[in-house]
Amino acid sequence: MAHLNCSFYSPSLKKNAKITVILPTVSADDYLFHDNHPDYYCEGAKYQTLYLLHGSYGDCMDWTLLANVGRYAQEHCVAVVMPSGENSSYVDMLHGEAYLTYISEELPEFLSKIFPISKKREDTFIAGLSMGGFGTFRAALEHPERYAAAASLSGALDKTRIQNSQEAHSKKMPLNYRKAVFGENLEACGGKDDLRVVLKKRLDENASLPKLYHTIGTEDFLKDSSEDFINYAKELGVSIEYVTHPGIHDWKFWDTYIQEVLDWLPLANNMV
Repeated sequence: MAHLNCSFYSPSLKKNAKITVILPTVSADDYLFHDNHPDYYCEGAKYQTLYLLHGSYGDCMDWTLLANVGRYAQEHCVAVVMPSGENSSYVDMLHGEAYLTYISEELPEFLSKIFPISKKREDTFIAGLSMGGFGTFRAALEHPERYAAAASLSGALDKTRIQNSQEAHSKKMPLNYRKAVFGENLEACGGKDDLRVVLKKRLDENASLPKLYHTIGTEDFLKDSSEDFINYAKELGVSIEYVTHPGIHDWKFWDTYIQEVLDWLPLANNMV
């Protein structure tokens, strides 16, 4: 595989942005020991691509440093793009950077010009953990025409419940930063970044939604709040595959079940 770290100026963010990109390539083992290795270098070849989002306090290196995403990408023959989203929840912040625009609009356009990745909906997927799980569904519901599938791992899907929680985990993010993201009154409920509101809007527009998937640990502190959104979506008739496994909110869980997500995605390599 090829593992690339990139930095470039983003007009959406108005600053330099950092991304990590993994491209599957012919490995030494493929070349030396297997006669039928894929031809990654044929003229006009384009990779299917997974945009993979980190959680709060993380960056574009998390998935490669703390999980084996490079190996999994190679095995599934899929390109993986990991952007840094700071603690933005991947929304267009009220007082700050436009991360939703960056992730779902600017970044795919930029990358398609410098890497052999497809822009077709059927070849484009998005997934993320915790804050990145919320960002995944936020991007997928904002631009359902861009993604064939979206998967949340331990996603913080109900921002209203989390903002109103008195538990310690909800207070760790500095208050000024939370206000910069969602506003002075932290009004995630009913606003432009409430997943319920965005989902209902897409349904009213008769939009064709991506395949949706959510997995979370049975002992995860976000389980109840994420289920609130899952239940709401199902009440509206939305199909979401929801799977729980024993586990908590940690990298042991995410490293294990990102593999399940990759198996679930409609990848060409999964359909052979």
